[in-house]
Amino acid sequence: MKSSQRGFTLIEIIFVVFIIGMAVSVISIAVGGNAAADMTRKEAEEFMLQAGYIAEQSVLKGETHGLFVEPRPAQDIDGQEQWCYQWRRVRDRQWQDLPELTQHCLAEGQKIDFVVEDELWEFDPELEYQEPVMGFFPSGDGSGKIEIAIYTEQLAGGEAVETEEFELDLAGELRWVSEEKRIEEEQRGR
Repeated sequence: MKSSQRGFTLIEIIFVVFIIGMAVSVISIAVGGNAAADMTRKEAEEFMLQAGYIAEQSVLKGETHGLFVEPRPAQDIDGQEQWCYQWRRVRDRQWQDLPELTQHCLAEGQKIDFVVEDELWEFDPELEYQEPVMGFFPSGDGSGKIEIAIYTEQLAGGEAVETEEFELDLAGELRWVSEEKRIEEEQRGR
């Protein structure tokens, strides 16, 4: 009795691996969601938590708090600058860092924009002393009408891929506008 075993050819193996790879990529796109959107949303949650904490501390401790924002240069040749922010308080007529909230930097490719009283805020590296972009006062008031956007840029086109929007008013109320819209859309969809 002659055994006739036949194996797979290299082309058949490559074809099967290709099909499995395509199936995995389709599934990961469908299930995995949007990594840029997830990162942006995580940063928005962090910002909202910190801002809420600072607003409460301003009233409870009777202190003025401000948000200072600055870009950090890219760490390597292919990298992008990182936007960092830090909350500070006024003590002894000076801005001092908060020990409980250290400087927070967004991931590379993410940006944070502020529109203060209808004008786009821009970091000025020539200034020796930077003013806070926004703040909270002991009375519970905010520093003015400020629109905030945290977003991830596409590397090629420079367009915003995902944007989380906030608004601060004079009464010190910080609203997560894009989250409110998302909730409204979900409720309408039910």
